[in-house]
Amino acid sequence: MSQLPGPGPYDVDVGKLLRQMTDGNELLAEWDRSDPASVAAAEQEFRRWLDRDYVAVRSDDGAHFKPVDGDRLPLDADEVVLSTAMGGG
Repeated sequence: MSQLPGPGPYDVDVGKLLRQMTDGNELLAEWDRSDPASVAAAEQEFRRWLDRDYVAVRSDDGAHFKPVDGDRLPLDADEVVLSTAMGGG
């Protein structure tokens, strides 16, 4: 009899707000989509970093990232990663 694997890290209704650091990611906030207080706290933290000129990308699988437009935290994302804008040239 085979056993089904348990839920993976991207199978839950909890999102994470992370800040990209040189030595890894720092957890800034987590939100449970069914908990309005955790959503409000994560949205406030998200906007606080945007006000510091950070940019955000979202991931739903931990491997592929898309830019976040605007100042609204995408609550359906599994992860939102904030980082400083990188100049090119």
